[in-house]
Amino acid sequence: MIYGSGKPLRQFIYGTDLAYLILWVLYNYNEPEPIILSVDEADEVSIADVAIMIAKAMNFTGNIVFDTTKADGQYKKTASNAKLRTYLPDYKFKSIKDGIQEACDWFTNHYDEARK
Repeated sequence: MIYGSGKPLRQFIYGTDLAYLILWVLYNYNEPEPIILSVDEADEVSIADVAIMIAKAMNFTGNIVFDTTKADGQYKKTASNAKLRTYLPDYKFKSIKDGIQEACDWFTNHYDEARK
């Protein structure tokens, strides 16, 4: 059961995707104007969806509760990666679902040595 809204939309980028793009910029991008390293706008997800994905990845079966006494924050914080796409039109970002599952699996498999 989910309580609260969790409606704000955000773009999330997987760490290895960001690392690749940073290196790509360092070696290939020579313009003075900035370039946004972000997933596509169509890949925005709600905070509630992220919470649900994390719960599923961790096999959590309890209730997810959003504190509705707190502000949801800005509804959208969209960043356009249109310029990036002109250089890397076919780059495939890791999906948020796969990224969360991979991160949760790593944490579960390395729990004893993970910083707590």
